[in-house]
Amino acid sequence: MRTLLLDDLAHQARAIVRLSGPDTPRFVQGTISANVEPLADAVAVTAALCTVKGKLVSELVVLPAGSNTIDLLVPRDVAAAVAESLDRHIIMDDVEVAPPADTSVGIAWDGDEHAPAPTIVGEGIRTFATRHPGPGRLVLGARDAVLAALASGDATDANGWAARRIATATPAWGHEITADVFPPEVGFVHAVSYDKGCFMGQEPLARIHARGQVNRVLVRVKLASDPGEAPAPLVDDAGTQVGRLTTWAPGGDAFLGLAIVRRKVAVAGHVLRTDAIVAEVIAGPLGDDPGVGNKKRSGTVKLGRRG
Repeated sequence: MRTLLLDDLAHQARAIVRLSGPDTPRFVQGTISANVEPLADAVAVTAALCTVKGKLVSELVVLPAGSNTIDLLVPRDVAAAVAESLDRHIIMDDVEVAPPADTSVGIAWDGDEHAPAPTIVGEGIRTFATRHPGPGRLVLGARDAVLAALASGDATDANGWAARRIATATPAWGHEITADVFPPEVGFVHAVSYDKGCFMGQEPLARIHARGQVNRVLVRVKLASDPGEAPAPLVDDAGTQVGRLTTWAPGGDAFLGLAIVRRKVAVAGHVLRTDAIVAEVIAGPLGDDPGVGNKKRSGTVKLGRRG
């Protein structure tokens, strides 16, 4: 079992925004991008809070917290803005949004990306099987309690975590995922439910789903040598900037990374460059929404009134 404390990584410190009250489940379901009706004990749901135009305000990890109470695990640097946005959208619902509360967050996983999340026990912690911020099991609580719960595992470092995200095509806040982008532009489409009905920003995302036409997508790249610091601009043979390298880590005899690039170059074998370093696309688009037509799915996309 591998383990990591997320607190000390860039952009990965987290806070909890707690919503409580009789109308909380309905309000959350009608506001964020994921379907939370099947929310179950010890299982986290990946979601996003979007603007009415479908652009990201923040990533969210939705956690059950008791009867009519839901915790949203959010990046600490935008927690106050998320709480304010949610509170602003409460009109007739009986919901209270508590001020953000900092929490330590660890994550544990087994070697195989599809392996079941490991079991973690300890005093003063809560644990949840999760897909985000990486496949595995989240461990939440006070810092000392989280560190104690993770102590039985093999601790990894920032490079190990980057390699894990690259292998599982998992975008991260502050790297691939940023405010004011569409979820499918950054490999985050699994955070969006197209079948649950209305939510904030649902109509623009449904239109994207119907045609599959976001212009930028997430890809995996192989780098000929150490690119230095990410992010770094990526250019094509003509010197035109076509994207940016967002994450990289040593990977055997090369360096592997994640990048956000224009769809036209998101093809395995396409060669890009960052300064003098060759970056070959080896997989992509990742976490993309190819659209209803391209998936040959029947039926129509429901457009709600709220988005």
